[in-house]
Amino acid sequence: MATDQGSQHVSSARKGSPLRWAGRKFAEVFGADLRSLAALRIMLGLLVVADLILRATDFRAHYTDAGILPRSQLIEEGLIGDTKFSLLLANGDLVILALFFCVTAIAAICMILGYRTRLMTIIVWVMVISIQFRNPMLLNAGDTLLRLLLFWSMFLPLGAYWSVDRWREAAPRRLSMQFLSIGTIGLLLQIAFVYVFTALLKTGDAWRVDGTALYYALNMDQLVTPFGAWMTQFPDLLRLLTFATLGLEAIGPFLLFFPFFTGPVRTAMLFAFMSLHFGIWTMMEIGFFPWISALCMVCFLPAWFWNTAGRWTDAAFPRLLPGITSGFRRAATGLEGLYAALPRGGPSRAHGIVDPSITGLSGGGDGSEVRSSSAASTAEAPRRDEAGRQGPQGPVKLRPALLTNLLAACFLAYISCWNLTTVTSFELPERLEDTGDFFGLGQTWSMFAPEPSDEASWYVMPGTLRGGHKVDLMNVTRDDFHMHPVSWDEPEYLAGIYETNHWRKYMTSANNLAYPDDVRRYFADYVCDEWNASHKGPKKLKSLKSFSMEQQTPPPGGKPDAPTRDFVWKYSCS
Repeated sequence: MATDQGSQHVSSARKGSPLRWAGRKFAEVFGADLRSLAALRIMLGLLVVADLILRATDFRAHYTDAGILPRSQLIEEGLIGDTKFSLLLANGDLVILALFFCVTAIAAICMILGYRTRLMTIIVWVMVISIQFRNPMLLNAGDTLLRLLLFWSMFLPLGAYWSVDRWREAAPRRLSMQFLSIGTIGLLLQIAFVYVFTALLKTGDAWRVDGTALYYALNMDQLVTPFGAWMTQFPDLLRLLTFATLGLEAIGPFLLFFPFFTGPVRTAMLFAFMSLHFGIWTMMEIGFFPWISALCMVCFLPAWFWNTAGRWTDAAFPRLLPGITSGFRRAATGLEGLYAALPRGGPSRAHGIVDPSITGLSGGGDGSEVRSSSAASTAEAPRRDEAGRQGPQGPVKLRPALLTNLLAACFLAYISCWNLTTVTSFELPERLEDTGDFFGLGQTWSMFAPEPSDEASWYVMPGTLRGGHKVDLMNVTRDDFHMHPVSWDEPEYLAGIYETNHWRKYMTSANNLAYPDDVRRYFADYVCDEWNASHKGPKKLKSLKSFSMEQQTPPPGGKPDAPTRDFVWKYSCS
């Protein structure tokens, strides 16, 4: 009888083993390492600060009522929609808007440091949406991805590691590095959706048959760097890179979730995607999109990477830089002693509990963080979980709240359906679309889809002064009010005629006749006011026009035709 029971127990264990393996593998594939989430937090904070600095260069022109898009125009023309919100609509004054930018920057810096991380992440998300929706004519896919990453970050414990929040804990817990929730699934799938759906949308022959997509993309001179223009003389190489890009976008996302050899495979694919975006950055002027796309991939870094890097660091740096290593340890010890003197958390620190997040990269993927000898005795005591229940010794595994998981599950289903609408005939109900607009979840990953344009284009904006002289007004976008002669020739470095990518995006939008005429009228008002504030008498601006110059891109080896000139709009300053 005992033998039969033993046999049944062994059989049951064997049957349970595949389930336990599947559970562990699911957690490995769809979970995230706390160190990776900490790295994501730092990267997102840095990106937000950099984005704010770049936007501040044209702060008055792009965001105040004295600029190219007053709040009244934004609302009356329906450019923001009834369901989108922006705190910047509360006031159009320069000083108040500068205060909004400062609050965003401070919250982003706190996010980098990991101080009250969840609260700061929410603040940054709200402020970034407010800034983006204040002038939607400036936005590109990078802006969309940034606000989506911030949205999913609100569901995650970004401050659990390498953060002030962890340092401030009275008795820092010994954490398991693995974290699984609907939030991690949503974050990882959101990033994967960028590549899956852009690959599905790239249906043109230039991508799937001829392999000429990158050749034509790099002939769009308004977007191309000098290096990108130089690359056009290698059409065979660009054909190979075209198919490689499409293949990576189509297959790479699935390899990120490959269940076997997950650590090495995921790490290899992560660096492949990063290389793709850094390659795009060297060849194209498309704003922060390559940087956001590349740096957000750090959330995919598996425990295998951190543990391998930690072992290498522990082995290499004591030999190569013993002074720096020992200095860092002395500084960490000094900080521990300083913090022990503070009222909050001081007694626990004084009893020798050391925050493992400052002792190394590896951190123990299984929760075996490095601890001091004095902390070891303390760690032997029974631990309590986050609910206060006494549990067995070992690392604490963070778990999301039920409500957090339910909300994340709803939003995950929502963005999955939204992306399906971009490649199928499926449509969301109008009320659900409004929900996406409110939370900034709307997304369409149609970068160079279905195929790149086969023409280069630029704008010429001649102005007529009261004295009859003609001047080129395109330099106004660079705060240059000198009297430059009008030229109809393509600039040597077309992408460089704009001070920022935001101006390039705006000029493309403003010259798109699908936008209301008042959009161009307010832009013309801005140009007239700015020019006339710098000139007097016959040098004041009387009127201006806008022309679109377009030049067809020939097939590889062909010669380009002469550019054509198309009149777009005109305006009188009077």
